[in-house]
Amino acid sequence: MANVMQRSLTLDDIPDLIALSKEVDWPDYDAEELTSLLTNGYFTGFTTTDGQVISCAGLFQYDRVASIGAVIVSETYRGLGLARQMIDTLLHQSHHSVPVVLTATVQGRPVYEKIGFHTAGYIHTYKAQKTNPSALHVSEKIHLAPADETHLPAIEALDEKGAGTNRASFLKKRMERSAFRLIAQNEHHDITGFAFGVKTPANLMIGPLAANDEQTALSLIQSLISTDSGAFRLDMQEETAERLHASLVAAGFTKTNVAHFMMIRGNEKQNDPALLYFLASQAFS
Repeated sequence: MANVMQRSLTLDDIPDLIALSKEVDWPDYDAEELTSLLTNGYFTGFTTTDGQVISCAGLFQYDRVASIGAVIVSETYRGLGLARQMIDTLLHQSHHSVPVVLTATVQGRPVYEKIGFHTAGYIHTYKAQKTNPSALHVSEKIHLAPADETHLPAIEALDEKGAGTNRASFLKKRMERSAFRLIAQNEHHDITGFAFGVKTPANLMIGPLAANDEQTALSLIQSLISTDSGAFRLDMQEETAERLHASLVAAGFTKTNVAHFMMIRGNEKQNDPALLYFLASQAFS
């Protein structure tokens, strides 16, 4: 293709990736979050002949599922088939025996359908500028405590039920990246939920968050929105949104988007639908 070339992207490309993210109005991608994306996954992209990055896409390989995310093409270079070529590259890089999932933007969905992805569910996004934590009615029987590495085995087990795959390495790195990290315990001291909160320029992104029941999920959310005074973002599976919508709205959240959760090389999501589950981000799933 004239005037552009495809290559792997590295940490050296972060300045260009920040500019690309700002161009498409993705304000959560600062240097720290992009470092997290690049160190957790494999990225491909196109550059101009002078080296400027004009597109990117990342692959995050777990044991039983792979996720594609952070798919961006500069508006100037859309319509050239760059997204299709990047997705084909990432599919070739992925383990061919596992399903590959992604959360589709409106612009990207037709491209993914042509490649063979199908809709397996929906991801609901909620945001809040000002919250009312007291509107969340929680149980006094749930005990919250700071999470540390000793809690990782229990966190990994809960996350595996929500994500449908083991993500031990990712969770350890995400815990280190998080400004807030909590576990929830019942009266028997069993860990029944956890939540990470990651600060970006635009939001405190709450996730991953996994909880065995609504009261545990709301307790974790209440604690996080009581701790920070900024804006908040939640990305959750549809089953979770259906169960928590009224409580989240009462606490000041607004549903801002519903995106297609798409899959190839598989037919059904691998998660436990009984678990309440919030994504780390749409890129990581």
